[in-house]
Amino acid sequence: MFRPGNDGYQQATLTNDGFWPDLELEDFQRARSIPPDISHHTVSQAMLTAVGEINESLEAFAASKQRAGYQTAAAVPGPSMKGESVLLARYKKAVYARAKADLMGEFAAISRREENTNQDAPQTKASLLAEAAVALRGIKGLGRVGVHLI
Repeated sequence: MFRPGNDGYQQATLTNDGFWPDLELEDFQRARSIPPDISHHTVSQAMLTAVGEINESLEAFAASKQRAGYQTAAAVPGPSMKGESVLLARYKKAVYARAKADLMGEFAAISRREENTNQDAPQTKASLLAEAAVALRGIKGLGRVGVHLI
């Protein structure tokens, strides 16, 4: 259920799988400058889809941590700031970047209504997807760039 706040951002919680943390829609909107006038259903679907894709990509990682005795991502030790570990920060970064990339078409539609061509949208979407990929590689303990044989 969506509950609009005083500033138009939605107060709704995305319930995650138990290992990864629940996420607040309002936090995503604020962190990634998502305009409150974009359909709240559209924003929530982008978040839900991004969480599904990221969680799928991290299934083996989560399973290995659970086998090691860490039942949640928050329990995995590592550097932290203000109660959030680097693991959780990377996870949110990956999810938020992927979700915003999915919403880039919505930004373009709003820009057209406002007579702004928004010519950077393809580059921005590509950079957001790259940001998500780098965060995922960091979680998996891989370097920023890799080469794979086909």
